[in-house]
Amino acid sequence: MNILLLVIDSLRAASLGTADDPRTPFFDELSRRWHTFTRAYATECWTLPSHMSMFTGLLPSQHGAHFQTMGYFGEPLTLAEHLTKAGYATEIVTRNPVFDPMMPGVLRGIQRRTSLLAPFPRFSPAPLLLALTKPRLRRQVRETGFFHPNQAANARFVMDFARRLLPGDALSLDYLLDRLTDLRRDHSRYFLFCNLFDVHAPYCPTEESLLEPTQSVQSLRRNATALQALALTGRHQYLEEGFEMPPKGRDLLLKRYHRAIELMDERLERFFREAEPLLGDTLVILCGDHGESFGEHGLYLHDASVFDINLRVPLWIRHPAASVESTDDVVSLRSLFDVMMRAVVGPDVRGTILDPEYRARNPVVLAEHFYYPRLPRMKAQYRKNLAAAISRRSKLVTRGMEWEHYDLLTDPCEERAESRGSMTLGLPSKDHSIARCATASLEAFRQRFGCGHTSDTRKLDLGGLQ
Repeated sequence: MNILLLVIDSLRAASLGTADDPRTPFFDELSRRWHTFTRAYATECWTLPSHMSMFTGLLPSQHGAHFQTMGYFGEPLTLAEHLTKAGYATEIVTRNPVFDPMMPGVLRGIQRRTSLLAPFPRFSPAPLLLALTKPRLRRQVRETGFFHPNQAANARFVMDFARRLLPGDALSLDYLLDRLTDLRRDHSRYFLFCNLFDVHAPYCPTEESLLEPTQSVQSLRRNATALQALALTGRHQYLEEGFEMPPKGRDLLLKRYHRAIELMDERLERFFREAEPLLGDTLVILCGDHGESFGEHGLYLHDASVFDINLRVPLWIRHPAASVESTDDVVSLRSLFDVMMRAVVGPDVRGTILDPEYRARNPVVLAEHFYYPRLPRMKAQYRKNLAAAISRRSKLVTRGMEWEHYDLLTDPCEERAESRGSMTLGLPSKDHSIARCATASLEAFRQRFGCGHTSDTRKLDLGGLQ
């Protein structure tokens, strides 16, 4: 089977399926036409580790691509490497800087990389100013030395980084339509992966600009407030002592985010209407890669968290052998690796998350977070690696050697822990199965830092947990 993987960067489940904004008629229709998972979880709260879990089937502690490595250096073959060996044409289409050749190992097995950027707008310095707030960009310029023989290359790097902030997914989707047509005409088997970036910060409110049209004094004020709030979050200041986001800034960011989701819904409706005749023999997966925070738990963007707001994402799968249904079984995005690998040999879905018996045997998913070590003023509470084990009703989080247990049925927003304690003191007996999962995940962290041993979390007996 051909494989089309579309990932909407930063699309959280919490903003879909509610009576409030955003309005998403296409996503609502997909939930009636495709196999829909309402409780899908990323393995990490940001792009690199989440994608490498989809591409290897492993947890971040196992594949090793996260904030503390910033690249994939593992031995296991990636999905694209497997598919290339099987004779597939493999291509990535995105402007997301995570999938840049400078990020080691992320593009392993990808034969073709296409990055389409919108032209830089005339008389608008806003994209450049926002780009310069990014620690990664400033570090790149500082480490290479901007004013030296590489000055021209550095200038291009800065301008390209700024252009990535402009809405450009329409270009990517138009290109995908052309590629699908060409590959079908040539009878080529393919794996096309597209990371769609317009729902990601800065949450562009129009198809053309990261600013709303300037039609009044009020719109000027909203643009100024949005740029200020985006600059605060872009510098990760929410992780520092004393941070306080103005309520107007928080509300405006959320409105921009929901507007960006609405635009994505319209864009994908047009894409699939035109692509439908080309997808008859294709496995199509559409999902988010992680969620997004707007002040929940004191956090913004996607960082320092294993809360549902940052891990729970929408997941739709169109598969010729899969039923059209909506399931609330808990599943992990890393299980997409098995779905796509199985598609290489045929339409059988047994042993994947599309198989109800498989989901019944695997009622718990694991997630992790490796903290970002380059922020010297980060609060002590964020300088801890996290692990989580999640079932339909329970969640256990480990922070260093401490644990917290949440009841997701009575407290879906995880506002208060039902119980907490130290790993050395044991856990309540009712949490035994979920505790074993989180402990195994924590042991992987210990192994990473030179102590303890790593359990194979894929082989744990997870039976008995409701």
